[in-house]
Amino acid sequence: MVADGHLAWHQAGLVAPVLAGAIACLLAGCGGKDGEGAADGRSDGAIPATVGAHALVFQRIGGGKAALATPALATRAGGSTILVSVGRGDASAFRLPTDNKGNAPYVQLGTQHPYTRWPSSGTALYAFAGAAGGPGHVVSVSTPPADEITVSVVEVQGTQVVDFDWAEVQAGDPLTSPKVTTTGPATLVAFWWGDAGVQGDKTAVPGGGFVVIDAVLLSGALVQSAVAVKQVDAAGSYDVTWVSTPTQGAQLWIAAVQ
Repeated sequence: MVADGHLAWHQAGLVAPVLAGAIACLLAGCGGKDGEGAADGRSDGAIPATVGAHALVFQRIGGGKAALATPALATRAGGSTILVSVGRGDASAFRLPTDNKGNAPYVQLGTQHPYTRWPSSGTALYAFAGAAGGPGHVVSVSTPPADEITVSVVEVQGTQVVDFDWAEVQAGDPLTSPKVTTTGPATLVAFWWGDAGVQGDKTAVPGGGFVVIDAVLLSGALVQSAVAVKQVDAAGSYDVTWVSTPTQGAQLWIAAVQ
């Protein structure tokens, strides 16, 4: 599960990898649809108009950074909800995200959860509703310099998280998230955190009309993750089922923003 300091960011259809050439192609999704390559960027599908700026940054073991920060994002001037999901090798290091627009404190949704397979590692989900934004919006998360960590940030044009849930599914069982319930049209954001070991690249593909917007699925000692979104037009209860390779378990977060 657990990888060396590649960073990627995705915003308004642009991809700007911070490190070298071959990774740039992967991050742009050159190998296929998002979730089907080792470090794919935005999906080939249609991203809901309610999804604004988004980014995924990660550090492999021994990366040396004391904080991970997104590139400068162009979020809305105000009123959006910012979701931040974090996977860490060292679960004792969880801290609230911060940003440079004065949005504080970010609220932890539920609690952090250890992996059954990797009990000293875990994931968490945070949100800030009614966020101040604008050009140059940077979200940061502290980390021990030697630790592996992946951070996913998604801006949604909605006033609040109306429901969220988490589940861990073990290898061999369907990777289906819990259901979230909406009272009307909503944007669903799903985070997949697989628990496979370090060997080989991975894939993670959601069904049910979800579109992957960011992913890191490379081999090596990193926290693998994929992020997918979907717009629903009516009140109801919704989940998502992922298919991944190799066969593995996963922590599955899902949130609904209205």
